[in-house]
Amino acid sequence: MAESASQGVLQLGDCQLDLERGLLLRDGAAVPLRSKAFSLLSYLARNDGKVVTKSDLISAVWGNIAVTEDSLTQAVRDIRKALDDGDQAILKAVPKRGYVLSSPCHKPSPASQPVVAVVPFEDGRATGETSDPVIGAFAGDVADRLARFHTVTVLNRETALAAFRQAQGYGPPLAVRPDYFVQGSVIRSGDQLKISAKLVDAQAGALVWGESYTAAGPDLFAVQDEIAYRVVNRLVSNLEAAALRRSAGKPTRDLAAYELVTRAIVRFRGYRADDNSEALNLLKAAISRDPDYGLAQAYMALVELAVADYGSAPEDVIASCTERASLAVALAPDEPRCHRILSQARLAARDHRAAEHHMRRALDINPYDADTMMQMGHVLSLRGRPLDGLELMNRAVAANPLHAEWYHCDRALALYAARDYGNAATAMQRLPYGPRRWSLLAAALARSGDRAGARDCVMLIRKSDPGFSPVSHLRTSIEFERPEDTEHLVKGFEIAAAMAE
Repeated sequence: MAESASQGVLQLGDCQLDLERGLLLRDGAAVPLRSKAFSLLSYLARNDGKVVTKSDLISAVWGNIAVTEDSLTQAVRDIRKALDDGDQAILKAVPKRGYVLSSPCHKPSPASQPVVAVVPFEDGRATGETSDPVIGAFAGDVADRLARFHTVTVLNRETALAAFRQAQGYGPPLAVRPDYFVQGSVIRSGDQLKISAKLVDAQAGALVWGESYTAAGPDLFAVQDEIAYRVVNRLVSNLEAAALRRSAGKPTRDLAAYELVTRAIVRFRGYRADDNSEALNLLKAAISRDPDYGLAQAYMALVELAVADYGSAPEDVIASCTERASLAVALAPDEPRCHRILSQARLAARDHRAAEHHMRRALDINPYDADTMMQMGHVLSLRGRPLDGLELMNRAVAANPLHAEWYHCDRALALYAARDYGNAATAMQRLPYGPRRWSLLAAALARSGDRAGARDCVMLIRKSDPGFSPVSHLRTSIEFERPEDTEHLVKGFEIAAAMAE
């Protein structure tokens, strides 16, 4: 029984006990519980369904420290209060024997999400100066924005501060153990803000990421908001990378569904020959663990769509991916990435209105997500509004300067549609090459007047894949809503092909 309890999460009434992470949760939020009470609850959980004597409990929790039975009674009282177990249906007393935890339900970890504590940012003003409301509010703003991402669990302000003090050796021990601390400092000088933020591994005490931002303007609260979403986007990307590094050494069969999906996303973003097939395998494993995991279903749809080449995929594949992505949205309606992926499936089906609707829904759920901003810009560009799209794309790049490579492809298409051919070619040249990317690059180079570059791209396509049709690819894979935009792209390649003759 103890072995089974150590794996995953136990459902206790409306609470979840995560023994591996040392957390008691209710609706995703940590429930405060003093150290001895949590140790007692953990010991009972590892012996669930069994009556444990009072003497065994005292020995297991307090060890060689001499305590009376009153200490045990107080810890039991704390547990029942935390679990809202006033009728003693969960933690039962067995007269003259001890206590028993009444058959909790064992469940896999719902997300194995990293637990983050955002602590108040240090005030860089001189000692004795009046505190600045901008500085006092900044950590709370970062925590609020971070909580909008459904990939992390964010502790409330009081618990985060208590956990940080405990890590520094102050205050009573807590049951809550965050995986990471977000720390920083803010210095205000006139109309200028300098903000430093860092992500610290709470267990190792090691710096995971750190960055500084400086901005000036008459409206410091607007500057603060701008910097906050930059900080949050960098934090989220580093949290996902840190979670991946932590799980990298574990065998696949022991990974939680969340970790499988995280690894699949990383593989999907790669450009090796087996990346997509490996991503599919990881997603299948995640879905086998939890068929109701909406994000896993969504990414399965996206990878299958990518393998079939998006807009040029067979109709039955597009329909299947759309159905799976719709299921993902039904399973996780508040997960922005599910809406984003459904939008991409709708684009492949040339349902541009529905694609924009779901991308806007994703942006409404989390307006600070750089990936969603970039893809919203892509949708607008495909709908014939490239300048509006580029404005959003530029915001996305500013928010997440160390972005994934697919940003360049989306920007290149938007720049080409906006007749900025030189910058379109520059963006495409930042991507790994292949016949599909050479097709767009050839069109951009030809339009910009680079005859030699355009001719080289055409020759490389013919040499690497003689059976590949760039014109067919550009007509079917690029989901422009207006026929004239498609013809503008195809004509660009035809000009390049003529240069190669």
